[in-house]
Amino acid sequence: MTGRLTGRVALVTGAAGDGIGRATAWRLGQEGATVVVTDVHEGRTAAVADALADELEAAVVGLPLDVSDRARVDVVLAEVHDRFGPVDVLVNNAAVNLLGPVVDVDPDDWDRVIAVDLTACWYLIRAVLPGMYERGRGAIVNVSSVAAWVGSTGGEAPYAAAKSALLSLTRTVAAEAGPKGVRCNAVAPGFIASKFLERHAARLDDHRQAVPLRRFGQPEEVAGLIAFLASDEASYITGEAVNVSGGWYMRP
Repeated sequence: MTGRLTGRVALVTGAAGDGIGRATAWRLGQEGATVVVTDVHEGRTAAVADALADELEAAVVGLPLDVSDRARVDVVLAEVHDRFGPVDVLVNNAAVNLLGPVVDVDPDDWDRVIAVDLTACWYLIRAVLPGMYERGRGAIVNVSSVAAWVGSTGGEAPYAAAKSALLSLTRTVAAEAGPKGVRCNAVAPGFIASKFLERHAARLDDHRQAVPLRRFGQPEEVAGLIAFLASDEASYITGEAVNVSGGWYMRP
């Protein structure tokens, strides 16, 4: 790896699962960043942070975090600041989803998805921007989805709506923060390998055949893009949403 994030403090939400968040935390650590692993699952957060610390030369810490709990977000950011300094790289990856027709969505479920997938991203961005402004640098990467463009093809209206709004938030932050030296971009994954895809492999085979590359993506492939966008190699890229779907969805 290049060490292009050496000296940076990176916080990744939803990083203790088996997917994009964990792969991103690992890749940012490989690039030299001090990595803050956060996730709503306390035990898993500690286990993943310990595992990454054993694999990486960079410092890694795990802090349990429900991103929709604003008081806890404030505590976590204060602890990170005290231990390592202000956040230089924020990756908003944590998300929840539910499947079902619009008419069957419970209002409480809708509110929960929007709270985690959209509002929490805004609150974290709002919290880290002042410090980034002071230093004249910072990179924010929001994990959206191709669902932001194609809609709720799988009966996931709250998720698709939140991910679409996240793209708008990305552009707004990029426009406001650019003059202060801070960049904000998004990645929009398509079908990425996960335990969910493994459980439904037979049902999803038609989707795989619709991907020009004829396979689902790997979390590491998304993580590599996130690391690039977080680095100075992407210093003239902001306000963008990069599609990572193997050609399944091709933006006009």
